[in-house]
Amino acid sequence: MMRKTFAYIKTEIIGISIYLRYIRKKNIKKIIYTITPPSTLKNIGDHAQAVAILKWFKINWQGKEVLEFDKHEVIAHIKWIKKLVTPNDLIFLHSGGNLGDRRMKSEISRRTVIKTFPDNKIIQLPQTIFFSATENGERVLRESKEVYESHNNLTIAGRDEFSFKLAKKYFPKVKSIACPDFVLMVKNGKNVNNDKMRKGVLLCFRKDSESIFNEEIILKLEKIVSRYSKSISHYDTKVKYKIKRKSREKELEKTLEIFSRYEVVITDRYHGIIFALITNTPCIVMKTVDHKLTEAIKWFNKINFVKYADTIEQVEKILPEMLKISWRTDQDWDKEYFMPLANKIKSNDL
Repeated sequence: MMRKTFAYIKTEIIGISIYLRYIRKKNIKKIIYTITPPSTLKNIGDHAQAVAILKWFKINWQGKEVLEFDKHEVIAHIKWIKKLVTPNDLIFLHSGGNLGDRRMKSEISRRTVIKTFPDNKIIQLPQTIFFSATENGERVLRESKEVYESHNNLTIAGRDEFSFKLAKKYFPKVKSIACPDFVLMVKNGKNVNNDKMRKGVLLCFRKDSESIFNEEIILKLEKIVSRYSKSISHYDTKVKYKIKRKSREKELEKTLEIFSRYEVVITDRYHGIIFALITNTPCIVMKTVDHKLTEAIKWFNKINFVKYADTIEQVEKILPEMLKISWRTDQDWDKEYFMPLANKIKSNDL
């Protein structure tokens, strides 16, 4: 009982401190950016999305304050956050691959925001949608559907065409659109090495339940790659330390610098593709357990230095070509997708 009481008091103190930090901004028009990655979420891809989205806010809503609350803060302190929000505030839900039953803390956090703010315009930024074909997945889908469709001004962006179609199928009463991942807004900058300085192949693979590649398969892949490159390195976008908000941009820069050292990247990481694209590094994409990458790759069909390989044997067919030629893309993702999205939101077309 004492432990429960102490935990409750601690939670209340933190909630009050959040309220006091922002209370002077209650009555100004602002953006509420929610369910963002906490520092304990150690995947650079998640934090890279926050970097890009915050930049998008700054460009398109100049002068508007942005109040950011991570997914843990939303769950623990929603009653205090509610006191800071007015019906005129725009609410955005962070992007990623957690709309479904695979990442329940994120799903609970999302539902919490949607239920708490019925009068606000809420935009769910690009998500890969996945509800498993299990009893639990069906239950979570029913519960989420009830929450989403109870809101009169919610828009869900699918991070690929298939997720967009799933949103339309699962939540027909909710507005839905398709939009690529916001990290594509990040510019090359200083993170593109001269091609002559690039060396070797980088293997960037998941080490979690979404991966279909075990250690034995990775060793086979290494053997294939070693026939064409003497230098093979390993890297994962998930690090071993906390990533604080103030460190996000620095961590992203470090990651882009790593990707820019290599001639080719082979990855099953969504942001492994995008980091390669940003740094103009030829990339071979391999699938995960769901449609996340097999659908994401369709955004890059016109970019000839991003190739898909269904098996490690297919890698061997593609790799020699990827090692020989330098490629560049000048595609302006902001102009093509993100700026129009902001304009639609501002003109109430969504």
